[in-house]
Parts: sequence; C-alpha cells; structure tokens
Amino acid sequence: MFKLVYIGPKEFRVLIYRLTIIGVIVLIGFNFGFRFYLYTVSAFSPKVPLKNFASILNASAQKDLELDTAGGKITVRSDELKGWIESYTRAYSGKQDLRVSSKFSDYLIRLAAATNIEPVDAKFEFGGDNKAAVFSQSVQGKKFNIAKSATAIINALRENKTSAQLTVDIIEPEITLEKANNLGIKTLLAKGESDFHGSSDARIHNIKTGASKFNGTIIKPGEEFSFNNILGSVDEKTGYQPEMVIKGGQTIPEYGGGLCQISTTVFRAAVLAGLSITERRPHSFPVKYYSPQGFDATIYPGVSDLKFINDTKGHILLQIRKEGTKLIVELYGSSDERQAVIDGPHQYDQKDNGSMKAYFVRTVTYANGEKKDERFDSNYQPPFAQARNPLE
Repeated sequence: MFKLVYIGPKEFRVLIYRLTIIGVIVLIGFNFGFRFYLYTVSAFSPKVPLKNFASILNASAQKDLELDTAGGKITVRSDELKGWIESYTRAYSGKQDLRVSSKFSDYLIRLAAATNIEPVDAKFEFGGDNKAAVFSQSVQGKKFNIAKSATAIINALRENKTSAQLTVDIIEPEITLEKANNLGIKTLLAKGESDFHGSSDARIHNIKTGASKFNGTIIKPGEEFSFNNILGSVDEKTGYQPEMVIKGGQTIPEYGGGLCQISTTVFRAAVLAGLSITERRPHSFPVKYYSPQGFDATIYPGVSDLKFINDTKGHILLQIRKEGTKLIVELYGSSDERQAVIDGPHQYDQKDNGSMKAYFVRTVTYANGEKKDERFDSNYQPPFAQARNPLE
C-alpha cells in the first residue's frame, strides 16, 4: 500500500528515511520538481519483533546485494550496505535501535539520476505524397520509480535476500512514427526566406549546425515555440565555430556567430503563417544578411528569445533547408483558412551614421471574417554602437 501525501515546498529540505518498528511503516521522502512528497510504505507483513529485525538488518548487510534495473544489474557491496543502516536512540524508551540512514536516500537519488532518460519525439519531413515521413526515430524514456524500488530493497534486506528487482517505468514519446500522419500535417502554411550571401565559412558552418537542431521539429496545438529551448547550448562542444561578432562596440570571435540567420528566417515564416508572436527583438543595428531591414529577429540564450504560439488546431511541422545562399523555413500543418498580409517593412528616419527605424504591419484575416492588425517596430542604432547580441 502506498499513500502519497503532499508536505509543502518549505518542508522538502530534509529527506526522511525513518524505520518505525511499531507498525511496521517505512517513511520515505523525495523532492520532485520543487514539491516534496512523503511516501508511506507498508513494507512488512507480518510484523517483525524489534530484536529479530535488528539482527536481520545486521545479517543482510554482511553480504552484497544485487539490484536488477531491467536494463542491467548493479551490485551494492556489503560495506556500502552497512552505511545504509545506522543506530539511534528511541525517544520513548531510550533504547538503541537500527534504522535506514539518509545514505539510502542519497543512493536512490543518484541511481534515479543515472537511470532517467527523457523521451525523444520523432522528427519528420514533408514528403511529395503530402505525408510526413520520419527521418529521426522516436526514443522511449525511462523514469526510475523510487518508491517501488525502495520498497523492493527494504524487503530484500528484511528477508535476507541477495537480490532485488527494481522498477523503471517506460515513458512513451508524444510524437511517434505511428502517429505521424494523424497529426493534421497536410499543407504548406507559410515559407520564410533569407540570404546569407557573403558569409564566411565559419558563419555558414554555424548556420548549418544550428539548422539541424530545428529541421523536423513538431509544434503541438497550443504549444509555445521557443527558439532557445530547441537551440540548446552554443559552444565548441555542440559543434559551433568561432566567428567575428559585434559585441560591446567591437568585433570579437565568439562561438555561434550567424545563428540569427535561422531565427530571422523562422520569424518570417511564423509571421507569414499568421501565428501569434509572443517574443521578438530586432537586432541592435542594421545587418546586411537580414534585408529588408525591419523583418528580423535576434536571439541570445539567456538574454533574448524568439517565441510564437501554434494557435491552430493541428500540429505544425517546421522544415528548414539551404538552397545556394538562401535559407528557407517552411511550416506545414492544417489550414484554418486564415490569411496573413504584410504591409512593409518600411524604413524611415535614416541617418548618415547608419541608424534607422523600420516597421511593418501584419493583418491576419480569419475564416469567420475577423481581422487582427499588429505592428512590429525596429529601432536600429549606428553600427558598432551598443550592440546587444553577439550571435548576429
């Protein structure tokens, strides 16, 4: 029998492993995602006399314990098992007793961290037969079931066994090959383009490397797309090269220069698809790769992001490719008959020092005749003056 009790965020600081012989009940506390829960596990049936239980614990700790995780076997040496058991003085009787120590909880938490695997959704490309074809298979996830595994280990110790079967739950990915053509991905919603002509080899390499992270992305109905969440870390380990970027009024080499070519092109596709833009920042100064000026989106992990919501009723497939020096982003999904019309971008207040302002107005007309106007403004400073984003 398991009973799950929510303790509260202020009380999750201590992981409790207390063995109460009268009962006999094992209390196991775990911290899950900023919420602390207390599992009460009826671990023993029938009841075990105190002196017998103490001797059983001592005997169990004299030999190794083999743990079967379904994906392999782990041996806990007797020396470590002994650390799981500690003596303490019972408050009501003043007598010495044995209980499971906090080292047991620490071990389970480490085991969970080593075992847990996040599920990975499949990635697709839109085929010539108007169907989504998989090019990256889905992967099942795994979640170590701490409560059930703790019970199995304690029971093994109680029964003086040399092995215990642990529980690992399988987590299915949300997007799989079997579900691919039931997602409502039927038609091209919009296409965004940009031209990176004149880019250095390192900049082109970074664009290719970053684009591979986005190609085949599925955006669920109601989901907010975050460019930075998909992009992940930008450094040498993730395959990026140093490229000259403008930062703090000077040009310096930094990993990932050129990634805004991707964010800008994704932004253009999302705007033309009539999707709701929830976060967009223009570059700090005009950049030739993003002409016409006023139709760009800068990103920098931890500082600025590009976000939009899939407010259609179907899934959206993001497909990205390179044609010569052009980067093309296509969004496929189910048409709800909305139409997006762009007026602009218009540049104005242009100065000799290179600064300027620009804007465009998007009008989205929905199937019911409703219209929505939205203005997107950009204020560009002179080049090399207070540049915000080094990944431009």
